[in-house]
Amino acid sequence: MFPMCRLPLNIRNLFLATVVTFWATIAGFVHAHEHELVTHKFGGGEPESSEGLTINIVDKATGEPIAARFSMMVDGETYTPDFVDENGIRFTSIHESKNQRYTVLYTRGSGPVTVGLPVNASNVVVSAARGFEYQAAKGSVRVRRGETNVSLELNRWVNLEEDGWIAIDEHLHYDRLDPKDDALWLTMLEADGLAAGHFMVLKGGMVPGIWSRQFAFGPDGQASDGSRLMIPGQEYRDSAQGHINLLGIDKIIEPYSTGGTGTPTVNENFPPLHDVLNKARSRNALAGVAHGGTLGRQSTHMADAVLGAVDFWEISNGFIYNTDNWYRLMNCGYFLPMAAGTDLPNWPFRDDWQPFLGSIRMYANTHGKRDFLSFKKAMAEGRTFITGGPLIDVMVNGKGMGETIKLPSEGGTVNVQVALHSPYALKELHIVHDGVEVAADVRKIQDGSINRWSIERTVKVTESGWLAAWGKGIEIYTQNIDAMAHSGVVKVLVGDKPVQSSVDASSFIDNFKQLREYYLNRGVYEKDADRDRVLLLFDRAIDELRNQLKD
Repeated sequence: MFPMCRLPLNIRNLFLATVVTFWATIAGFVHAHEHELVTHKFGGGEPESSEGLTINIVDKATGEPIAARFSMMVDGETYTPDFVDENGIRFTSIHESKNQRYTVLYTRGSGPVTVGLPVNASNVVVSAARGFEYQAAKGSVRVRRGETNVSLELNRWVNLEEDGWIAIDEHLHYDRLDPKDDALWLTMLEADGLAAGHFMVLKGGMVPGIWSRQFAFGPDGQASDGSRLMIPGQEYRDSAQGHINLLGIDKIIEPYSTGGTGTPTVNENFPPLHDVLNKARSRNALAGVAHGGTLGRQSTHMADAVLGAVDFWEISNGFIYNTDNWYRLMNCGYFLPMAAGTDLPNWPFRDDWQPFLGSIRMYANTHGKRDFLSFKKAMAEGRTFITGGPLIDVMVNGKGMGETIKLPSEGGTVNVQVALHSPYALKELHIVHDGVEVAADVRKIQDGSINRWSIERTVKVTESGWLAAWGKGIEIYTQNIDAMAHSGVVKVLVGDKPVQSSVDASSFIDNFKQLREYYLNRGVYEKDADRDRVLLLFDRAIDELRNQLKD
């Protein structure tokens, strides 16, 4: 390299000035959003014309106004008004690096909302939705001079809260810089049929630095209106190891991300995610794997789970649905409750029947309680299921998700009942036994406007394992995916036999050996001791599975 000292003084000064300017620019970009919203904005502008539309959305059972999401078409084209009055919310979701912007409209449930209309509007169609337990509604109206009104009734076709289930979006990335905006967020949760939302800070991706900032963590950062709850947390990421969600963490774990992700950059693949997960638990978090364990060039998630560091497994978000790793872990006796969330502001676009928040969501049976500790307890007991629309259930010998059936040492048969319900089209319904679909006839009934599919059959069980169900519903056109649903599992224990799979355990061992080789030779570490720590974890996971194979 040509020594700088040999450069003429004026050129040397110019070079140094350029370097300083470059890093100042980067630093400015990283920190410019520290006190500004970068993920969204509330509000709009002035009315587009003198014409307006008043929208009244009510609960069919009570006739009272309710909070709901609504969308509009004017003269056959999708239309988003700039003006929404004080009885509504206009929210724009922003993902800068993906150039994804989407504006969502809500009624607050405080009365009819008035919105602006374009000049010379003639015909307006309004669609309204409120989560998955209400049927979406649609109405049209001709625009008249003076005042134009449309009223919609939303019918609640099922109420899972009566059975103790609450709906949660476990994966959100939106700035919460000022507690005064929490009232708007809580109304949006209500309008989308959610009891809780987890808002997680992270580094890199949408912007180089830290984003989805939260004004506080732990109980001080939570917000509630008595029926809905917002919980701050953290998504910690390593470009090789993968991504983890640390729900409800009391204090952030530095450096937010490793392996070269985000700015300021930490190139090392250290600390291991196993240690981050355990540290998060010490800070009162529920610590789990994000994105089905599919992200990360050389994911360590399965090893982390084998070593007992994982509290839950996120099998679905707005653009990923993956059960393979989760199934294989359960086949080896590592039962992790499922989770799901949208990963907004990633891919915010919605069909008109979908909620915005919680378009993919999880349900947890907290016996109706809304606090974070009750949610953690429900997760620990496996009382969860996920859905992008259809509602799913499974019973084995009368026991539900998270429960255990015990059979004698010779095994036996169990009676399995599964059900899938939706106001929209259904496509598939399956029983899953130890990761394998069980052939069965599906009973299909049209109950008024509700599609009800079910299966009932006996399943022979000779080895300890698990049973669950999954289903597929309507196609989601704006996201080019189907609305999926997956139940939690029911364990079936045969005598004193452990749940284990020699095939899956051997496969994991082979995988862990390859990962060990990768992190030995290609992992980035500041100290040999750091590398040794990572290699030791792989050795422990391999030994754990080898002991299974000996039993």
